Amino acid sequence: MSKTAGSPQAAQQQIKVTLSGLEPRQYSIVVAPDLLNRLGEECAQVLAADAKILLLTDANLAERYLETAMASLKTGGFEVFPLVVPAGEQSKSLSQAQQVYETAMQANMTRKDAILGLGGGVIGDLAGFCASTYHRGMGVIHVPTTLVAQVDSAIGGKTAVNFGQVKNIVGTFHQPLRVISDSTTLDTLPKRELAAGMAEVIKYGLIETSCTGQSGFFQWLLDQAQAGTLRANFAEMIRRCCEIKAAVVMQDELETKGLRFFLNLGHTFGHAYESLSDYGLLHGEAVAIGMLKALRLSVSLGMFPETVEAQLETLYRHTNLLGCVNRSLPYEPETLLGKMKLDKKNRDANIRLVLPVDAIGQVVVRDDVPDDKILKILAQS
Repeated sequence: MSKTAGSPQAAQQQIKVTLSGLEPRQYSIVVAPDLLNRLGEECAQVLAADAKILLLTDANLAERYLETAMASLKTGGFEVFPLVVPAGEQSKSLSQAQQVYETAMQANMTRKDAILGLGGGVIGDLAGFCASTYHRGMGVIHVPTTLVAQVDSAIGGKTAVNFGQVKNIVGTFHQPLRVISDSTTLDTLPKRELAAGMAEVIKYGLIETSCTGQSGFFQWLLDQAQAGTLRANFAEMIRRCCEIKAAVVMQDELETKGLRFFLNLGHTFGHAYESLSDYGLLHGEAVAIGMLKALRLSVSLGMFPETVEAQLETLYRHTNLLGCVNRSLPYEPETLLGKMKLDKKNRDANIRLVLPVDAIGQVVVRDDVPDDKILKILAQS
């Protein structure tokens, strides 16, 4: 829903997420440029005037955005308690969560207060996990600054930390009060991180029909990429991704109906690569590898047309992902398979995979693929 042209928020779009259950809830995903300067105003839409905010960010982002965010929140009348954690996947841990709890205790925060996560997926997960467990649940506001977070991880309420070298093994479902996506933060995003974010975008194109009954997003991405106009249409791209994710979350908030599991396309493969790289691979890079592996497995099982692989590789080429998926990685197929067997989404020791089926946009969940079939795909370069 766009604001009236000519207003200070003319470019702002809002996607509503409405959830049922014991207590019906609704929150907005707000997408617009320059939202960091209006952060106090946005938070005032969902917080009491006397609420305290624990502003959680990482060391890299603190240099770039902390001063602006703090000033905006204070102008909005909020008492702010900043906490800067080290950048990187290592901060998504129980030990780092303890520091968040200690900061919240020192600030005497209560359930009416909120944790605001300013950053990418690591910060969003840590903020959401701590908010869901402190006082048995307090508010969290996501301010995603990466493409991955803006189109995927900040939406839907999944929170987690890593434990025992297993990604996202300890977590909760905890919906945010608001998602505030400042599109201008993508202007300073490193090329590699932007490419990693595109993997999650492409994922939506490959699952769209199964999630919404609609189609065409994958082809739209391919057309824009080949024409060199994708960057100019980022706002539209982000909006379409958010609408697909929101549609899934509204139908299957707690991943009990099977629909939300479709969002894991490429992730079971990808998490294995990500973990074995000691998180040297970015999440989106690992997912890009995983989606290609899933597609090839589906083709090998006779479930999906072989011609789509060339289209996916073309899209990877135009979004700077092809070099990542084509490089040689020093992991034995058996080791990768072992990691896949530890994935939290599995049931009864069977690897659960989301695989493309029939046509672009359609996927299916399989937990009966023999290990030797998966090993054959893992052995391919």
